[in-house]
Amino acid sequence: MIGPLDETENANPFGVYVPESRDRLPATHVRPKADHPLVPWKEQSHVHQWVDVDHAGQQLVRFEECFQEELPGLLVEEEGRGHLVVVTGPVGMGKTTLIHRCVHWAHEYVQGLARPVVAMAGGYQNLGDKVSWDPKGHFAETPLINTFIRDRIVRKLEKEFPGEPLDPVLTGDDVQKAFSGISKLLARQESLLFAIVPHIDWRDAGGEVRTNFLKTWLSHAESRIVLFVEISHQNRETAGEVIAGLPSNMPVTHLSLGSLATEDTVKFTETARGGHPDPESTPPSLPAIPTQGQGSGSGQAQVQVQDPWSLADVRHLRRECFAIAKEQRERGEAVHVTAAHLTPPTIDPSAMGRAPRRPA
Repeated sequence: MIGPLDETENANPFGVYVPESRDRLPATHVRPKADHPLVPWKEQSHVHQWVDVDHAGQQLVRFEECFQEELPGLLVEEEGRGHLVVVTGPVGMGKTTLIHRCVHWAHEYVQGLARPVVAMAGGYQNLGDKVSWDPKGHFAETPLINTFIRDRIVRKLEKEFPGEPLDPVLTGDDVQKAFSGISKLLARQESLLFAIVPHIDWRDAGGEVRTNFLKTWLSHAESRIVLFVEISHQNRETAGEVIAGLPSNMPVTHLSLGSLATEDTVKFTETARGGHPDPESTPPSLPAIPTQGQGSGSGQAQVQVQDPWSLADVRHLRRECFAIAKEQRERGEAVHVTAAHLTPPTIDPSAMGRAPRRPA
């Protein structure tokens, strides 16, 4: 007979604790969830769970380099220059986690230089469901969205600086002036604000609304203010068009995520086991997808190789690993999930909200 399950990260290394859940419920046995963005700057157990899948590590390095270059100007009030970080990629590919990972690194980097303050207008999961629609159920206009986000940021500053009387301009009708007031407040407190703008459910196929939204927030990025905005897209071309509409001489860092690959499943499972290699001697084979040949005139089909994991996302990968580990535990076995345990998805890529990765 199997005793009570030990639902700690040691029993199921793919479980994710919700930040502050164990602090707020100290007398309760809090179980980790199968899926939740990693917030390493707030939850210590998330630090070792971050995995460089889909080349997210390269994007993190890009952010680090840009931030180090911009930081001296960020702290000079006369410069009036903040920074906008735009993270694009398909749904479920870890954009929110990448943002939190960047904040974690920056949070550590600025210690001793400025007091870091993190404001999440959409919570730990960065959801924009409370801001995407107006009280009548219609898709909200950009000014209403901006006001809502500003109010969330000001609310965080009120808690962070309880003894500081806030200038009425911070809650006034002019949102642009409000951010100027926020910048001055941060200077007085020798602080640096990392504000995470919630993930808005945009409905524009061409991307013009998203571009204008980014332009607005670029204007809000004044000194001592670093804004993070994530935008989902169906293909890289759309993301490129959205970013291309921004002024080229402004302080913008664009981080881009794409699709998974089979190698990412190995990285993901090995990291949970402390880096121990999978026992398989050869990597999983990829199925050959025939396509009609051109150029030679033979009419014979050429063979292209498409990675089956390009149809999945990080959320799917984590959930499947969590479920397999839980089954192993319930059978009384030691938890040991490898890439060989995983089943490549057979999902229509159009239903996933993105195009499949092009064959190499």
